[in-house]
Amino acid sequence: MGKVNTCKNINLALQGGGSHGALTWGVLDRLPKDDRLEIAEISGASAGAMNVVVLADGFERGGREGARAALEGYWRMISEVAQASPLPHSPLDRLPGRLGLDASPG
Repeated sequence: MGKVNTCKNINLALQGGGSHGALTWGVLDRLPKDDRLEIAEISGASAGAMNVVVLADGFERGGREGARAALEGYWRMISEVAQASPLPHSPLDRLPGRLGLDASPG
């Protein structure tokens, strides 16, 4: 008798929004580590769509670990670009510490 497939197929719909996309990266980083789960279908809007494209490209190039590495590289690059934006945060954003992507003028 053949080996029984114990993998559970999941479908994902990823939402948009800069900080939501970064949060989703944390979830997507964990999913490939779990051999019990297999992403059967995935879609996304805005930042979610970017996650989908980067995840799929990374998976195609290097499997589960390639997908994780691609997402980490992408979000680290986004973070570095946002910090180097020629459009600085306003003083009203800096006072309460609103220095994240959602408050970035760029």
